[in-house]
Amino acid sequence: MLDLLRSKVSATFGSTETESGSEESDKKSMTEQEPNLDFVVSGIVDLTIHKAENLEKCDIFGKGDPYVIVTVNGHRVHKTAVKHGTQQPTFNESKQCFVADVTKSRIILGVYDQDKIGADTFLGEVQFNLVRLRNTFLEFKAIPLTKPDNSAKGNLFISLSYRAMPIIPITAPLPEHYEK
Repeated sequence: MLDLLRSKVSATFGSTETESGSEESDKKSMTEQEPNLDFVVSGIVDLTIHKAENLEKCDIFGKGDPYVIVTVNGHRVHKTAVKHGTQQPTFNESKQCFVADVTKSRIILGVYDQDKIGADTFLGEVQFNLVRLRNTFLEFKAIPLTKPDNSAKGNLFISLSYRAMPIIPITAPLPEHYEK
């Protein structure tokens, strides 16, 4: 049984490799449609937000105060420290999180400018469909920010790895005191 699960995971996710190639092909491979899986695969995401560069200037007086919010499946899991007075912030912050079902998992890194008055300004985002990353490791990769209106400026430098962990079914019966 364990060998069958290992072979399915290996066939679906392949072996660990380093991402390379053009930005366009990298972006396309991260957002393509999800493959069909006949079992649930959980995993661990290791993310480091290194820095951003060439961010849009939003403040009338002075430079921006950027920060990054990390969400996984719509749940906020991390917020970086605000870097005051810069459009080239260095964050160097890491986060590790568990993902229960990779087939339904999306990670979004939203970049914002902190405003003293009113709502913070959305500068752009980077999105990953985790099932498309397949045991891949991105190291200090510059990824362009995007916005729905295509007006985003700047890049986010990150390192990201995803390690698949198949959920192995329990074959032994549950004790009587466990509820079904």
